[in-house]
Amino acid sequence: MIAVQNLKRMLGDRAAHREQARIALAMLAVTALYEAASAYVLGPDFALNWYEVIGTWSGLTCVWLSRTRNILCWPWGIVSAAALGAFFAQIGLPGQQWLNWGYFLVIQLWAWPNWVFGGAGRTELPVSRLSFLGRAAVLLSVAAGTVAVYVTIGLIAPGSLYPIVDALVVASSVVAQFLLGRKIVESWVLWLGPVNAASIFLFAAAGAYTVMALYVAFFIHALVALRSWNTVFRSGARIGAPITI
Repeated sequence: MIAVQNLKRMLGDRAAHREQARIALAMLAVTALYEAASAYVLGPDFALNWYEVIGTWSGLTCVWLSRTRNILCWPWGIVSAAALGAFFAQIGLPGQQWLNWGYFLVIQLWAWPNWVFGGAGRTELPVSRLSFLGRAAVLLSVAAGTVAVYVTIGLIAPGSLYPIVDALVVASSVVAQFLLGRKIVESWVLWLGPVNAASIFLFAAAGAYTVMALYVAFFIHALVALRSWNTVFRSGARIGAPITI
């Protein structure tokens, strides 16, 4: 009985499912519009890539549901990581490939149950903020991670496109996804700046215009999410104490 109840909590209630269906359909329409716009702009050079299409659709759906703290964001995120990892492998961005296959797929399997059972007494995880030391640790982690990924790309995949930007996106995404898995407000600060803004430049330079448009949408979502999660924290609804990583 307990196992069945836990599974139901993992899969969300009817309201979560209704929101998921509505948003998934809307994001499918948006993805189709992106593809049509890309085909119009690129003309004969346009080639439909189903990994890109599926990754874009599931990624948009995941980010919207993350913003509203819908537990069903995580299965959509898993699909997006699998599809986009394959797409980035095709277009020569190994850092993004490793990020999706080697990290996002794994950490989302942890984050999904952590949102459901991570609170006191295995209750829902509360929205939290980092302490000053926690924020300092985040900055140091991003800086160290960027250097480590940059060196690794140079050793394993020399000649890659914009390796320093690729490394910054990878390192920031690793930290941001971990913070999101713990429902920490500052995760959206990282998504907003070093992840989304840098990704827009990176994918535009690589000619991945549909994914670039995806990250423009992510940037807007991050702005809205940062405001809404701060509002939840300040309202006193399911607030956790400031924590460090």
